[in-house]
Amino acid sequence: MRSSARAINCLVVLALVLTGCGTSSTSNTSSGPVTLTMWAMGDEGDKLPTSDAMQAFKKANPNITVNVTAIPWGVAHDKLVTAVAGRQTPDLSLMGTTWMGEFGKIGVLDPVPSSVSKGDFYSGAWDAVVVNGKAVGVPWYVDTRTLFYRTDLAQKAGINSAPQTWNDLMKLAQAYKTSGNQYGIYLQSNDDQEWLPFLYSAGGDVMQNGKFTLDSQASVKSLTEWVKYFQQGLTPKSEAQGFDVTQTFTSGATPMFISGPWQISTLLKSDPQITGKWAVARVPKDQTSTSWAGGGDLAVFKNSQHRDAAWKLVQFLAQREQQISWFKTINDLPAVKAAWQDPALSGDQNLKVYGDQLTTTKAPPAIAEWTEIDKSINDWLEKASAGQVTPAQAAAGMQQAATSLHKS
Repeated sequence: MRSSARAINCLVVLALVLTGCGTSSTSNTSSGPVTLTMWAMGDEGDKLPTSDAMQAFKKANPNITVNVTAIPWGVAHDKLVTAVAGRQTPDLSLMGTTWMGEFGKIGVLDPVPSSVSKGDFYSGAWDAVVVNGKAVGVPWYVDTRTLFYRTDLAQKAGINSAPQTWNDLMKLAQAYKTSGNQYGIYLQSNDDQEWLPFLYSAGGDVMQNGKFTLDSQASVKSLTEWVKYFQQGLTPKSEAQGFDVTQTFTSGATPMFISGPWQISTLLKSDPQITGKWAVARVPKDQTSTSWAGGGDLAVFKNSQHRDAAWKLVQFLAQREQQISWFKTINDLPAVKAAWQDPALSGDQNLKVYGDQLTTTKAPPAIAEWTEIDKSINDWLEKASAGQVTPAQAAAGMQQAATSLHKS
């Protein structure tokens, strides 16, 4: 879900035109019938119209019709850019978390009503919808990263507990390889969603107090730790075409990896022979165990003629009961903390780890240029992983690129 620099620049240019067109956060929705247009991406767009959550909303609000347009994630960003440029936006839309800064900055998103309490949501998820101090969206579902590891192979290597610290993680990776596995862990050389937990856990961040801190001591420390796995041959230096970590995890070639919650169901279906032979753990800590925060947010556009009705739908989907219902429909992790008390989540040991991890997560900065900065970070991460630059040089490169791309 990356936007091009050209698309971002187009939106910024449009800001002066469009910010003057938005109206206040209250609308004149009548008590008569209302038809809302909603865009939703991927599986969410396909399953939302017939979901129990949407049927419950229709029953509770018979005067509101919701027409959901399903859009592939790959084209959704550009479609939204075009819609903003032509002032033909839907009433509301699902948004990737990394888009909130971009669209929020130009003032086309309606501020969140005061009736929505940020305390209901995981803090990492809420931070992603706050642009220039104002919430312009509501978290719908959340995503984070945890560690998957083979418990049977760990026991064979003489280790009987999940790694809790960086030292534990390194020892387990080394033990896996020493005991006969091809590698100790799988880390993608150019995916900062796997590296950022190292940065956060070392006490670092991408930005602090409005300034980039990618060249901080914590950043260099995290990169140094990250690079060790590549230097010592504990992780593949590159991916073969068609590489599938599920297969190498099942075979034992890569008995650890960092990934998202969808991998739970994938592994359960992939090979029954390893059922009960793997587990999920929080990302190992240096100073803390802090992971990356992502997911999907619901935003209402300012030029909607039915903003009251649109916010009614957003707040309905953010209710505890509907968050649980939606999880059961599509396995999207609830953004509302209270939903995690339901047995469907609290009764699953692997999901409980995700719920626990979500209490300490950080979202990337909600800035318009994040997708381009993200790409640059990944480029430097890959150079460091390949040994082309030192960790300190990679950190400096990330800092320089981020600073030059960001238009404050």
